[in-house]
Amino acid sequence: MFSKGTTMSARRRHELFFETPKFTKEIARIPYKWRKRLMDRAFQKMAWSYWHRIYESIAIDFVRDFAKQYVPAGIDMSQDDNDIIQTAKKAARTVSEGLCAARSDQHVLLIVRAICHEYGIAAPEFEKLSDVVARAIDHRWWRRQLRKSIGRAFEAGNIRLGYVHYRGEPYASNEAVLSRLSQNRRNALAMETTLLQNEHGEQFSIAELAEKTTANKSIRRGELMLRINGFEAIAKENGDHGIFVTWTCPSRFHATHYNGQPNSNYSNATPREANAYLCKVTSLCRSALARLGIGLYGFRIAEPHHDSCPHWHLLLFVRPTDKFKKHHLQDLVSRAIRIMKRYAWRSDRGEAGAFKHRLDVKRIDWSKGSAAGYIAKYVAKNIDGVEQHKTREGYTVAADLNGDVELTPSMRVETWAARWGIRQFQQWGGAPVTVWRELRRIKQDMMNEAPEPMRRAWDAVQKIEGIKRADWAEYLRAQGGAIVPRKKLVITLAKDEKTVIGRYGETIKVTPYGVHCAALIGVVFKSVRHTWTPVNHGGDGAVFDLPRTRVNNCTHPNSALPEIGLNSSPFTVPDQSQVQQNTTNNAMNSRYGPQSKRPPCLVTSKSERAILR
Repeated sequence: MFSKGTTMSARRRHELFFETPKFTKEIARIPYKWRKRLMDRAFQKMAWSYWHRIYESIAIDFVRDFAKQYVPAGIDMSQDDNDIIQTAKKAARTVSEGLCAARSDQHVLLIVRAICHEYGIAAPEFEKLSDVVARAIDHRWWRRQLRKSIGRAFEAGNIRLGYVHYRGEPYASNEAVLSRLSQNRRNALAMETTLLQNEHGEQFSIAELAEKTTANKSIRRGELMLRINGFEAIAKENGDHGIFVTWTCPSRFHATHYNGQPNSNYSNATPREANAYLCKVTSLCRSALARLGIGLYGFRIAEPHHDSCPHWHLLLFVRPTDKFKKHHLQDLVSRAIRIMKRYAWRSDRGEAGAFKHRLDVKRIDWSKGSAAGYIAKYVAKNIDGVEQHKTREGYTVAADLNGDVELTPSMRVETWAARWGIRQFQQWGGAPVTVWRELRRIKQDMMNEAPEPMRRAWDAVQKIEGIKRADWAEYLRAQGGAIVPRKKLVITLAKDEKTVIGRYGETIKVTPYGVHCAALIGVVFKSVRHTWTPVNHGGDGAVFDLPRTRVNNCTHPNSALPEIGLNSSPFTVPDQSQVQQNTTNNAMNSRYGPQSKRPPCLVTSKSERAILR
């Protein structure tokens, strides 16, 4: 007599497979936060199959592909910043040990690239081999690269799995915001405890100096609004028309819908890639407008959608240039808008909602108020100005709590911009703000015999508290207007190039030291700049890294001695006379930098190798 057999359902088979060592091994490198949602998506993909050889391979391939894209090789994504520091030291030590086996210059590059690939970061690319080696054996370089690589990979995984949206963690994940807050606290502590002294003996902390620059959010916001108001004054003066444009990305750059459901059109693009798309398409649009003789000037602001995909707000003023030939056109703004729509719709043109949502343009009506009012709220909410963000989709993003830490919307936006390396504010057209800031460093007595445009620009940038405000519009007039080409600027920067010894050896540093005026060729109006040196209090406070020097007791230059190349192998040099040893050390320094930055295998004496071991 046969007993009745029992058949296990496909769902139960799939659930049991998740508990097997075969699948557990694949998901071991996935962060704990992601595992539940990743397994749910794997479950959806394997739901149609009953045969284990099919659904097992489907789940494993899905997890492997996800880990390959969002989990850098050789990295534990669950590690905190202290673990990243230890990993960086380990990686730098691995490179140093690996270079001991190098037989040629090409072999050195192969070793560096292979180890960088193991940790999922790009190898340093420089013309000189010494520049590559100096970075590859420095744990601080590894620390910066690992922080960037791990941070962006973890944030991209959060976006892909649907954690970043209105109903969850808008703009940026909670982990990213908490990491940014922790980084800001570390930086603030270091700046407060590090003292600098100028040539006059005056001492200030870095925090005190930073409060007087655009690093201060209130100063940054004030300067942006001053420049926006200046553009508006120029537009009214010349009768230019204004438009306010909101430019968004196609659907393939959006990971999540407004209701929190995943977008089936999402192409796994990161916010950085989406911003690159906006940069490319707007640059093509600006080129097309320039060919027709239509000039644009104003500001653009980049901010995130709820799912971290960027979109741009642009306050632009339209004016015909010297190249404009179609004077019969009465509505120049309409022609500019038509060209913008052409480029905004050219990618994925047939998708639903492209014509409605891709580009939104509003004409500025001067009778209804200031043009700066269209963009003022975006400047404020992306720096520190408002407690809640009201978005164009009708949602409100408010501050929330993560434990005892308050996560404000502006902090989320700052984290988003810092994590993906996206520039939030950019000026289109007009004279450069760098010259504006440099003019503020020039003393008044240098204007006694200056040409009229120079005195006019200098007076425009000066601010006297309670008496006189700086005037961006007057500065633009002195420079030649709002759409003046850079080659026709009246006042330009005076730059100085000099070779300095930095952490990774010699480098060319370009620094401004004044301005030139087109009316006086060869004359430099020098600005007031201080030379700051750190104040050492015997190790108290934060550590301040100084540019290193090559000069030590073992590396005195000796031009009379021949230089020995290092194309032969191995790199380790046997004991030799003092003259030969100095010569070899000089050759090592010329190729790999100072001895303090060389791997242990590249020192030239047994005593040095014993110390480094």
